[in-house]
Amino acid sequence: MTKRQLIVSTIALLLANFMGGLDATIVNTALPAITSSLNGIRLIGWISSIFLLGTAVTTILWGRLGEIVGNKRTFQTAMFIFIISSLVGGLSTSMVMLIIARAFMGIGAGGMISIPFVIYAHIYPNPAQRARALGWVTASYTLSTVVGPLIGGWLVDTFSWHWVFLINLPIGILTILMLQYSYHEDFERTSTSFDYHGALMLIITLTILLFASDALATSLLRTVILLVIGLACAVLFYQIEKHKGMSAMIPTNLLKNWSIQSQNIIMFLLNGFFIGYSIYAPMWAQGLLGTNATWGGLTQIASSILLLIGTRWTAHLMINIPYRRIIMVGSTSVLISALALVLATKNAPYWWLIVSGGFEGLGVGLSFTPMQVSIQDGVEENLISISTTWGLLVRTLGQTFMSAIFGAVLSLTTVSQIKAPITNRMVNQLSDASTARNLPQELLPQLRTILFNGIHVIMIIGLILVILALVLNWRRPQVIKQPR
Repeated sequence: MTKRQLIVSTIALLLANFMGGLDATIVNTALPAITSSLNGIRLIGWISSIFLLGTAVTTILWGRLGEIVGNKRTFQTAMFIFIISSLVGGLSTSMVMLIIARAFMGIGAGGMISIPFVIYAHIYPNPAQRARALGWVTASYTLSTVVGPLIGGWLVDTFSWHWVFLINLPIGILTILMLQYSYHEDFERTSTSFDYHGALMLIITLTILLFASDALATSLLRTVILLVIGLACAVLFYQIEKHKGMSAMIPTNLLKNWSIQSQNIIMFLLNGFFIGYSIYAPMWAQGLLGTNATWGGLTQIASSILLLIGTRWTAHLMINIPYRRIIMVGSTSVLISALALVLATKNAPYWWLIVSGGFEGLGVGLSFTPMQVSIQDGVEENLISISTTWGLLVRTLGQTFMSAIFGAVLSLTTVSQIKAPITNRMVNQLSDASTARNLPQELLPQLRTILFNGIHVIMIIGLILVILALVLNWRRPQVIKQPR
């Protein structure tokens, strides 16, 4: 592979990452408008969680498929699914149609986001070079999160929320074409069989657990029943994998590696708080402070910029400082962000959200790169692909489950506070500044109190997640780099 081909291929993969970040920030910015337009505050959590579920349940599957047909072909297939489903999402006229489109977008995103990390591990074998490459991955994602709120807010304010999905089409097509003509994969099949039983059981397990998370909004009994069934399916999945050896969807010797899995759990916890801030900071700005969609999206700017700074800084720190110490500093920064949001009052100024987001972005930037490198270098070479995709799966699950749980918590807390003359529809309208202006002015203080109480509970849960991540990082064993 020539240097020029390496650069163009890397740029193509970075575009895919850019599009993944762009989709997340634009959609989060548009959520208040979508909620108001389709009257869907009860289903708001599903817009994000169904996308993340589709990503989660297919991440491992895409990785295994790459071992059978090649990473390039697998990546392009995933991109095609993402593009088509984005078109359907942009044309949606109901919450159900949009949620179905988001599910297929998530399926495509599972390969679009995970396969590049596998490719990076092969084309950048040196850990320092790979750390710099992963720094560019974060930079592309950060750029998307900086321009995403601006583009998303502008699209919502100027045209409609439908356009936040349609923008994926030209970027996706460009990515496919660039990779097609620059990346010539030297593919050697490393797997000849596909663990269909394990794949099916993994999908069933994750789906049931997601429904258990969402059921919190309606029935505690249903939540407990689904949780028990989901955990039973997880045990069955483990038993299936235990008898398949290295042909398993997820080899059990990888699952037993606590030095690797403890880092995956930390990423799960930090991503849980990350998704909470990403979804509810814009809603805080619009619903409580009365800003428009553009200013709601700009709550992500400090987070995005410091995420980039933290990641670029980490690439240099990793040379001389133990990974665990870097992760501890990063997690502490996220802890400061969580504390700031928990201590904030209903009348907290706009800049308070910005500062909190800054600490959150810096902490995430410092934490994730060393953990991503560790889960690749801490396993044997034949486990790099599965360890990478499994780590990305757990990381995505942190966002998936917590997005559903946060949505359920918001629904429960708001419904429990609603009394005549306030209605559920009014709370829906409050979340979007363009429709909030039509609400009775004398009811606005009470409506904002209802919304604030719901968001405040979410931030308390987020704080607990970050504290658990800090304790686990302090207690976990050091990863031992495996010879290559």
